[in-house]
Amino acid sequence: MNDLDQLKELLFGAEKQTLDTISKRVEQREVRTVDVADILPEAIYQSHRKDGELVESLTQPVGECLQQALRDDPQTYGDALYPVMGPAIRKSIMHALRTFAQQINEAVEHSVSPKGLRWRWQAMRAGVPFGEFVLQKTMRYRVEQAYLISRENGLLVGHVHHEASKIKDSDAVSAMFTAIQDFVKESFSPDRTGRLESADMGDFTLWAVHGPHALLVCVIRGVPPKSLRADLSAILERIHFRYGEAIREYKGDTSTVPDVEIELGRCLRFEARQESSEKRKGPPVPIIVLLLLSVAAVAFLGIRSWLYAQQLERLAEALESTPGIHVSQIERSGGDVSVRGLRDPLAIGVADVAASVDVPADRLSVFMQPFQSLQPEIVALRAAQTFGQPGSVKYDVAGTTLLVTGDAPWSWRQRIQSGFVNLAGVDVLDLSGLTSGDRQRFVERVENIEQKKFYYADDVEFARGNADALRQYSDELRAVADQGSGYGYAITITLQGSADAAGTLAENEVLAQRRATHAAGLLESYGLDTQIVSPPADSIKGGQTREDAARRYVQIDVQLQLLPESP
Repeated sequence: MNDLDQLKELLFGAEKQTLDTISKRVEQREVRTVDVADILPEAIYQSHRKDGELVESLTQPVGECLQQALRDDPQTYGDALYPVMGPAIRKSIMHALRTFAQQINEAVEHSVSPKGLRWRWQAMRAGVPFGEFVLQKTMRYRVEQAYLISRENGLLVGHVHHEASKIKDSDAVSAMFTAIQDFVKESFSPDRTGRLESADMGDFTLWAVHGPHALLVCVIRGVPPKSLRADLSAILERIHFRYGEAIREYKGDTSTVPDVEIELGRCLRFEARQESSEKRKGPPVPIIVLLLLSVAAVAFLGIRSWLYAQQLERLAEALESTPGIHVSQIERSGGDVSVRGLRDPLAIGVADVAASVDVPADRLSVFMQPFQSLQPEIVALRAAQTFGQPGSVKYDVAGTTLLVTGDAPWSWRQRIQSGFVNLAGVDVLDLSGLTSGDRQRFVERVENIEQKKFYYADDVEFARGNADALRQYSDELRAVADQGSGYGYAITITLQGSADAAGTLAENEVLAQRRATHAAGLLESYGLDTQIVSPPADSIKGGQTREDAARRYVQIDVQLQLLPESP
C-alpha cells in the first residue's frame, strides 16, 4: 500500500466502512427483510393512526385473500365461524318469530273486535293503510327521524329515518329548524343563550339535544319518557367523540364524517308499544302457537342431544372393547366427533369401529399415536404376522404363553421355536397341540423301507435282478438320509449276511460275512455309511448237502435315531 492509499485510509477509513455496511444491508435481501420485520408493526400502527390510507390500501388485497381462502377451504372457516353463526342465527330467528307473533297478535286482536272495525273505518276515511293506523294507535312512542345539524353554520351533517316514515326535503327541514332556533334566541332570550329543546306538532314531538358543535333533532311519534333524552344525549356525546373536530369544521362535505349515519341509526332503536288494558280471558293464539313451537324446538334439541350422547357412549364402548385401541379423549362438537388416543398398527381402524355404531367417516376426526399393545388378541395377530400361518395353524395367548395348535411343516416348527423369544409379551411357547404331518410321513416312509433282503446266486454273486434292485434301494436310502436331518433324525444302516446249510458251519459263517461285506462296499460306493453285524449263531447251519437258495441273501436294516435338540 503506497502513501496515498494510507492517507485515504486514515482520512476516510471510517466513512468507507460505514458505507460498506450500509451497502451490504441494502444489497442483501435477508438483512433488509429483518430490518423491515423489525419496524413493520410500528409502521402499521403509525399509518393507521395518521389517516385511512392504510385501511383503503389493505381493503382490496385482504378482501381478495379472504375470498380465495374461503373458496379453497370453506370447511375450516365454517368451523371457525360456527360458534358465532349459531347464536346469531338463533337470535335472528327468535327476533323474527317474536315480531311475527306480535304482528299476528295485533292483527287478530284489532281485526274482528269493535275497536278494530272502527279503526279500519277511520283508516279508510283517512286514506292510511290499516297496519300503519294500528301502529299509530298502539305505539306509545317511536323515534322516526334523526337530524344532525352543525351549530356553526346550520348545515345538515346527517339524517336517518324509519322505514315507514314519510320523508320531505331533509335539508329544508334542517334549515327551518335552524331558523326557528335563531328566532327563539333573538325573540325570547335577551342574552341569546336560550334554546329550543322540544316542540309538539300533533302526533309528533320534536326533541333537540344540544352539543358543543352539533345539534341532534329527533322526530318522535307519541309521548316519549324523560329518560329518553339521556339516551339521546349519550348518542350525541359519542358522535362528538368520534367526529367532533370534523363537525366543527364541517362545510358540507359528507366524506369528512364517514359512517355518521350508523351512529344516528342508534336513535331509531328507541320505541315502546302500549300494553292492552283489557283483560284477556286466556293467552292469545299466536302466543300459544309460539310456545308450542318453542316446546317442540326444545324437545327436538333435547332428543337430538340425547341421541348424540347415546351414540358417543356406544362409540366409546366399542373402541374400549376393541383390542389394540386405547382412547384418551373422545368428544363431540356439533355433529362432528373427534377421537384421540393410541392404536396398535395391527388393530382395527377407528373409522371401521365408528361405522359399526353409525358414525359416518366424514364426521369423524381421528388423532391416534402408534404403540405396541400386549393384549392377547393383538399378540396373537403379531405372531401370525411374524411367523405366518401355514396349514391349519392357530394362535392363542394365555397370560404370557403362546399356544400354537394345528398342523405345520417341521421346518416351520423349528423356526418358531427359535424365534418366539423376540415376540413382545410372550415368555413361554406351548407346541403340545401342534403336529407336523410331513415328519410323520417321513417316518412312515422309513418304516416301509426299514428292512430289505437281496439274494445271491452263489458266493458273492447276486441273483438275477438283485444288483439293480440294490442300486435302486441305495438311491432311496440316500434320499432318506438327506431328509432325515431336516426332521431331527439320523439314519443307521446295518447289514447282516446269510448262507444256506450246504457246507460246514465255519464256511457258512465266513460266507455270510463276505456277503455282508460285499453289499456294504456297494452301498458305501453309492455314498452311504453302513455297519455290518454278525448273524445270530442259530441262523447259520452247516454239514448238510441240501442247498436252500432262500437263505443265500444279505439283509439291510434301517433305523431312525433322534438328534439332540439345539439349545
